[in-house]
Amino acid sequence: MFFKKKTAIEQHEKISVVIPLYNHEKYIEEAIESVLKQTYANLELIIIDDGSKDNSVQVARKFNDPRITIITQENRGAHNTINRGLDMASGQYLTVLNSDDCYEKERLEKCIQFLRTNQDVHLVCSYIKVIDEKSKKLGIKQGWKNMEPWAVPNRNLSFAATNDFLKNLLMSNFISTTSNMVFTKKLYESIGGMRNLRFAHDWDFALRAAEYGKCAIIEEALMGYRIHGTNTISTNRKHMLFEICWIYAAHLDRFEGKNIFRGNAIEDLQEMAESINLQNNDKLLWLLRSYLNGARKKGELEPELQFLDNQELRESLFKYINE
Repeated sequence: MFFKKKTAIEQHEKISVVIPLYNHEKYIEEAIESVLKQTYANLELIIIDDGSKDNSVQVARKFNDPRITIITQENRGAHNTINRGLDMASGQYLTVLNSDDCYEKERLEKCIQFLRTNQDVHLVCSYIKVIDEKSKKLGIKQGWKNMEPWAVPNRNLSFAATNDFLKNLLMSNFISTTSNMVFTKKLYESIGGMRNLRFAHDWDFALRAAEYGKCAIIEEALMGYRIHGTNTISTNRKHMLFEICWIYAAHLDRFEGKNIFRGNAIEDLQEMAESINLQNNDKLLWLLRSYLNGARKKGELEPELQFLDNQELRESLFKYINE
């Protein structure tokens, strides 16, 4: 029996990997190794330590590889740290790896090959291998097909019944993590970077990418997403719920009439009702959308950023949040 030898793809285009490092001395070695051992070797690895208080930087500095750049800074937050790295990047392709996650060895090669083969796609993600603190496999998240963040009682009536990337992204952040996006530099230069969201900057970025152009998912688990006791998502539920409502207030109007609400009114309304779960915070969404619609009518551009830049304004709405 003869087996066809796999043909390696051309590696003339560089990919830049940005690791925002913060207090992950337990995991950063595995993260860095997973980048350096990629089958796609034409890469640069930009590690920016965001004021870690443990030995994360010392662990990172043990690696001797000319492709690595390490920068330290006082704590500025994840979105600022990621954006600093992306601004420094010299690659034609860009990606982020959170310092507690890791890549499968062929991830970058397969993602770049997909983007080259599908020139109309600007961002690609993949299925995810969910792992624990000791890198033990807990399961495979297959995009929007399983492991939803909340129950979906009538999947067959919701966006999940479709194979539509954008609709399913509106339903929930099935991409799950900043680590699960590989995109073109052109996309980054066109839509900008991560915004000042603590829990949902990846979701917000992906929705802006989906408005800009086509996004896609590779149906293979090409990265490890680590679940542990200090994951950001577990730290402040009220803030997280605010950001979920903010996402819908900021983005729904981008797609209404183009991707949603464009066919049979009864079916469209039912599909939306079965897809969007605000965790009993409909009032908060109504407040945010009304405010943003009024601001846009007055000619304000991106008024949603007011709630990200003004803590007092944002937290004035927390009393209306149902936890």
